[in-house]
Amino acid sequence: MIFRPNRPLDIDPSGQAVLDIEAIAQCVRKTAGALSAAGVRPGDRFAVYKDNHFDCLLLAAAGIRIGAIPVMLSGLLPTDSTRALLQRVEPRLLVSNRQLLENRGSDGSSLTSFAERTLCLDEGVPDTLAFADLYGSTDPSPVARRDDELMMLTHTSGTTGIPKLIMYTPAKLQGQMARLECRHLPPITFHRNDTVAMFTPYVHARAFTWIYSVLTLSPTKVLVMSDSDPEVVGPLFQQHRPTVVEALPIDYFRMEGLARDPRNDAFSSVRMFINNFDAVRWATIRPYLNASRHPFPLWREGYGQSETGGMGMTFVTRRTANIRRDQRPGPRKVGRPMPGFVQLKVVDPKTFEPVPDGQPGLVLARTRARCAGYYQEPERWNEKAVGEWWNTGDIGIKTRTGALKLIDREVNYAPGLNCLEQEDVIVDNLPAGHDVALLPVSDGPPVPIVATPDGQLDGEQWRNAVRKLPELAEPIVIAFKDMPRTGTGKIIREELRRRYLNGAAHPGTGRWT
Repeated sequence: MIFRPNRPLDIDPSGQAVLDIEAIAQCVRKTAGALSAAGVRPGDRFAVYKDNHFDCLLLAAAGIRIGAIPVMLSGLLPTDSTRALLQRVEPRLLVSNRQLLENRGSDGSSLTSFAERTLCLDEGVPDTLAFADLYGSTDPSPVARRDDELMMLTHTSGTTGIPKLIMYTPAKLQGQMARLECRHLPPITFHRNDTVAMFTPYVHARAFTWIYSVLTLSPTKVLVMSDSDPEVVGPLFQQHRPTVVEALPIDYFRMEGLARDPRNDAFSSVRMFINNFDAVRWATIRPYLNASRHPFPLWREGYGQSETGGMGMTFVTRRTANIRRDQRPGPRKVGRPMPGFVQLKVVDPKTFEPVPDGQPGLVLARTRARCAGYYQEPERWNEKAVGEWWNTGDIGIKTRTGALKLIDREVNYAPGLNCLEQEDVIVDNLPAGHDVALLPVSDGPPVPIVATPDGQLDGEQWRNAVRKLPELAEPIVIAFKDMPRTGTGKIIREELRRRYLNGAAHPGTGRWT
């Protein structure tokens, strides 16, 4: 098995274009030496806050090797959110790069002030240690940790404010979250002859469970991608034909032009597309499945949360994707709970008593993979932990056959409305490059925020797109680049309310966000 990054790793001074397992192990050992030389000791917390790439995983592995606790922060986090999280964890060391360190908070302070020391991956940054000077220092002996010991912190998406820091132990992350994915379950897991392409925030727990499955199932080639720019992806995929692609919805959106171009066959060999973190629009799924020349390509969509790992899974075939959305009304199905791993139930948001099948309610999950808590925020954790059950904060419907259909997040849910389903239909009826967020309000129909490539919306196209839907307010049109999103591409609806609705309150309680 070999790994091919789309660009050299930021922690590899030699700039290797191809990495085998031994090269990766050497990189981890040398990085562990650098962290130790920078003063990191067993039990210390150190923050990884850098441009997204596969080496975020390797930095975490290097720290865990010497008994330290990595705090994984996305380089796409707003500077003030990063400052708040660094204040919360008080790291011994901050590992970052020049561009991010040059960003100042709203009060003008430097991020280096929130850690005892800063290790910069670039050279010549004042008041920091240079990674290149310490790389390859003596690697201390590995430090074992107990299964119930804190292993790592990662953060939630932050769609409603400062993200939460999630506490993972080896028992939860390795023993439970990664366990199912490491099983050989053809055709939905990796084959030995697969070429796997991965686009993900490598600071997220999803990246850690994924790398366990890669190392266990051993596909032939792994393309670790830090960029979904079509100019980067197209040539690489032409040279190394992927058979499995996993990406965020925003990555699939950015690469959609490659899939739609009949002259481009970058996705022709793909047998399975995978998405996580959020639902992908049907208008995006369809061109990818149609671009594959595999006789029976699948789209695998996972339902899960950072706190629980995977909770359900569903599949879309090419035939299903090509059926018009207005012929298949109803909430989006996210699959059935994984047998033997997860239980799901739907309850009344006020009484927490189970509701009959077919009626909407709060989705609760029971899984042994539930993480250990929120770092220094036990009150927020206790608000969502209901005994052995976990309050997902989602509103959904359970069918008589046990499948779960999602309606909305509780914070955005208004009874009688299904905004997520309506958004799917609208986007499917608009030209490529459009996105929509519906914001329910207390004194009228939902307000559509429509993001278009150039900030302009054709009135006739809009009227055709919403003709068969319940009443909507007049759309507010913005440029696609102005749609506020988290580091994983999720729309920040609270920010839309603040910008365009004068901060109008959301319809739900927001207790479980």
